[in-house]
This record gives sequence, C-alpha cells and structure tokens, in this order.
Amino acid sequence: MARGEVARAGLAALLADADHVRQFAVFDPEEFTAASPEDAIQLLILSCDVLLLWCVNGSGRGEDAWAAELAAVVRRNGIRVLLVLPGAETQRIAVEGGVHWDGVLDQDALTTQGLGDALHRISHGERLLPKQTPRVMPPQLRDGDTGARAGSVAGLLTERERQVLELLVGGLSNRQIGQALGVSEHAAKRTVALVLSKLNCPNRTYAVAVALREGLVGTGESLRT
Repeated sequence: MARGEVARAGLAALLADADHVRQFAVFDPEEFTAASPEDAIQLLILSCDVLLLWCVNGSGRGEDAWAAELAAVVRRNGIRVLLVLPGAETQRIAVEGGVHWDGVLDQDALTTQGLGDALHRISHGERLLPKQTPRVMPPQLRDGDTGARAGSVAGLLTERERQVLELLVGGLSNRQIGQALGVSEHAAKRTVALVLSKLNCPNRTYAVAVALREGLVGTGESLRT
C-alpha cells in the first residue's frame, strides 16, 4: 500500500521479482481513509499475511496517521505489518520505538532481494526494527557553532522546500501554502511532509521551532503582514 501511482508501480515491480512472494495486491490508501473503510479492511484481514506500508513518516501523526490506525487494526487480527520509510524516519523509529510495526525498512536502500528476505522473515514471526546509528557531531558543532549547524540542516532542503518552511513559520495552512506557491493543496501537503521528514520533526510545530532555532528562515512576520 502506497500513496501515489509512481510509488505503487515501483512497489509492484519489486514485489513481482522478490523471492518468497507468492502473490500480492497493491492498494491506494484512499480505500482505507474513506468514510466507511470496513469492507477494504475486511479484505485485508481475510487475504493478507503481511501488510507492506510505504509512508512518509512512521510517527502515527499527520498525513500518515491512517497508517498507524490501520496497522493497529490488522495486527490485532494476526496480520504482520512491514513499514517502508525514508532513511531519516527509520532512525527516528529506532530512537522512539515502533509499537505499531513488526518491521521497518529504509526506502532509500530498498532492493528486490532485501524486500523479499524481509517479507519472508516477517511472515515467520521475526521483528525487523532498525538499530540506532550513533551520530557523531563535527567539532565545530560540539563547540556550539550555530551557523555551521544551520548550514548543514539547510543543505538537506531544496529551494522549494525552504520556501515551504518559510511559509510554515508564517503560520500558513497547506491550502494557503499551495496558493502562495501556485500548486495544489495536495502537492503542498506532500512537500510539507517531506520537509518534516528531512528535518526529522514529528509535526509542523517542531519544524517551525527547528527552523527558528537553527536560523533557517526569518521570524515569519513578513509573511503574516
């Protein structure tokens, strides 16, 4: 299950070539976020051994909150849940834990063989949660060099993502961000999610705090006036 046609097509291609996969079906999350998703959930429970979720974040909050809710339901019915996340999010899961998941994979390092092996191990009762990687800060950061730290974090963001972060600091909603940038509300929402992921922030409030603390943007006053 994945948002976006490209992600679903890529996931299907990996599953088609993966060892240990006898059959699979690819779903759009909108089938499970509708007003009455009971039929779709029952289909999963009756036909699925492992549910593979390709998400932006694993926090159980924000735009991917549906994933945690669905995982909790299907796990109570004996379905194993394997989550595919951006690399930064796998580390956050390693730090905070993943009570809703039986396994977590880094989408940036995902291969056909790795996916097949993970599905095989998950289906046989193993848990595949990521281990925390020690983070060694450069000497200038340990010395409190805020400018260097801000430059390092800012380097993660594209120019458009920095614009979105500035608008977040200004308190704009996804719809308002889309209007300001001339894109759809959905595109704005996806970009906001990417910004949160790159900054390793669970929500917009944390992202604004990081942006202001690290000097990534101004105060946002000019955007509100």
